[in-house]
Amino acid sequence: MKWFLLLITLLFAIQVHAGNESQEKIAVLNVIKNYSGAVACSTNFEDGDSLDSYLKNVYTIDRDDESGFATYYVLWSGDMGCPGGSGTYRYFISEVSRHTNTRPFLVQNNEAFGLDIENKINFRFIESVTKINSNHFSIVSSEFADGDSNNFPSLKYKYTIKSGPWRVTNKTLIK
Repeated sequence: MKWFLLLITLLFAIQVHAGNESQEKIAVLNVIKNYSGAVACSTNFEDGDSLDSYLKNVYTIDRDDESGFATYYVLWSGDMGCPGGSGTYRYFISEVSRHTNTRPFLVQNNEAFGLDIENKINFRFIESVTKINSNHFSIVSSEFADGDSNNFPSLKYKYTIKSGPWRVTNKTLIK
């Protein structure tokens, strides 16, 4: 009986420590807010609003309640390295993960979908990111047409990206 109670207590403690997905998303946002403030200027988090408004920009990729392993992708924006140019502010999709429930969430990279995707989609002008499932996303962003000025692209596209590895599987002109 003592072993049973000990086991139940241990399992409960692990579940409480691992937290639920909503709590993890808040923790991940705090990590990204701190990280972005250390590597970029003029981030979207500087407006002082509650982090709750940014929860829609946190996407669960993989999560295991038992071990605490979790991977999230987070959309955020800022001027990386603070050069302050007219074309230096952009969006990032960072990978934030942890290996077990006893380890902290850490930023793994700023190219969650990989550099190949970064070279095919203009991350300066992302308007939306939609998770279809953990292996399938759509991104709306703009591109420059001939003659467009530096801050005003005139072509808007919807990109479909899928994993294995991440690749653009469809590009549709919206406007």
